[in-house]
Amino acid sequence: MLWLLLPVLLLVYLLYRRRAPRPKPWAGVWLWKRGQARRFRPRPDLRLFLLLLAGALLVLALEDPPLGPSPMVFVVDASASMAALEGRETRLDLAKKRLLPLLERAPEAVLVRAGERPTAFGPAPGVALKERLLALEAKDRGADLEAAIALGRRLLKAPVVVATDGPPPPGVEGYLGVGSSQENLGIVAVAPRFLAVGNSAPAPRLARVEVGGRVREVRVPARGYARLQGLPQTFSARLQGQDALPLDDRSAFGLRRLGVDFPRLPALERLFRLLSAVPGNEVRVRVGVPQGPPEGPTLYLAPSGGSPLPVLLTAPHPLLEGVVLLGERLPPPPRPPKGWQALAEGEGGVGLLYFAEGGLYLPPLPAIQDRPFFPLLVYQFLKPYREVRQGLLAPEETLLPVPEGSFLPRAPGGAGRLLALLAGLTLLAEGLLFLRRPQGA
Repeated sequence: MLWLLLPVLLLVYLLYRRRAPRPKPWAGVWLWKRGQARRFRPRPDLRLFLLLLAGALLVLALEDPPLGPSPMVFVVDASASMAALEGRETRLDLAKKRLLPLLERAPEAVLVRAGERPTAFGPAPGVALKERLLALEAKDRGADLEAAIALGRRLLKAPVVVATDGPPPPGVEGYLGVGSSQENLGIVAVAPRFLAVGNSAPAPRLARVEVGGRVREVRVPARGYARLQGLPQTFSARLQGQDALPLDDRSAFGLRRLGVDFPRLPALERLFRLLSAVPGNEVRVRVGVPQGPPEGPTLYLAPSGGSPLPVLLTAPHPLLEGVVLLGERLPPPPRPPKGWQALAEGEGGVGLLYFAEGGLYLPPLPAIQDRPFFPLLVYQFLKPYREVRQGLLAPEETLLPVPEGSFLPRAPGGAGRLLALLAGLTLLAEGLLFLRRPQGA
C-alpha cells in the first residue's frame, strides 16, 4: 500500500523542519503546562484537532472502505417452499424486504427469478428493478439455483447474492437465508391406487386425507414420508387441516387416452385398442433400426432378426417392472447406434432389447406379438405419457428446508487512497499553521 507512504513522509518532513536550537511548543503541550501551573483552563486548539483528524483519516485509509455501492446480481428462490407462511408473511415476502434496500442502492443490477427455469431482468439500475422484485411469486415445483446463478453471471460480472430458504449454494458472494422450522404436511407422490404424504415437523404427525369423499388417516414419521394404499385407480385427494404451505395440500391422479401413430398391422391395432390409445402423434411406432436418439417418444420394431437366443440377463429398469423375460428366446435385432443401451442380453452379451431416453427398440413384431411380455412392455413404455399428475411439488419442498446464517459480499475498496491524501493535506495544514504562529503562542 504505497499510497499510505505519502502522509507518513510528510509527517517526517514536518518533524524535521520543527527542529531548532530552542525547544518549540507542540500542539497540545499547553495541557501539560497549564496542569503544572494549576491554572487549567481548556480552550480550543486547532492544531491538536488537525493532528487527531489526520490520525483518524490514516486509520480509515488502512481499512480501505468502498467509494460507493457496487453492481450486484440478485438471485431469488421462487420454489413453492418460499410460499410457506412465517407468521403473517411468506418466506418470499421476507426475502423481498431484505433484498429491496440492497437492490435500490446498486448502480447496476441483474435480478434472476430462480424457478424450474430461471428468468432474468436487467442489467439495469437497481431502482428500476424494484417493481420486478415486488411482483415475484413462489409457486414452482423446485428451483434450479445453479442455472440461475450462471445466468446472472453471464449477464453481469458482479458479486452474486442469493435469497433462499435452503443452504447457501457454493461459490456465491452473498447469501440471505429466510425461513424457520415450520410444521407442514403435503402430498408428495400419487400413482394408481396410491399416494404418499410428507411431514416437515421434527415429530410424527397424523395426516387426514380426503379421497373420493372418504377421510383416511395415516401416521407420518418426523421429517419423513408415509404411503396410503387401497385408493381408486384415478382419484383426487385433499389434506385436511391447516399448515405452513397450502400448495401441496391438493393433488390428483388420472389416465388419459394417448394419441399413437403406428403402422396399420393387426397385432398393433389389437394392442393399442387394448391400451385405449387413439390415432395421434404423441407417440410414434416405427418399423426399422434407430438412426440416432429419438426426437420424441418412439417405439421401434426391428425389420429383421438373427437366430433366437435365450435371455440370460436383464437390466434393472422401470420398463421391466412386472415383465418376465428370463428364459424367453428372442431374435437379436440389428445393433442400434451409440446411445442405446441393452435392456436384455443373450449369450455373449448380445443385445436383444434396447432403450434410450424416450425410445424402446424391440425384435421383429412377428417374433414377439404373441408373447405375454409384449403388451406389458409396451404398457410400461406408454405409462409415463398416459398418466396425469396434478398438484405435486418436489418432496424436498414439502419438507420445508431450513436456512443457514446469512452473509453479504464485502464491497471492493477504493477510498483508501483518497483518505490517505486527505490525511496528508491535514498534516500539511497543521504544519503551515504552526510555522505562521508566534513561538510563544
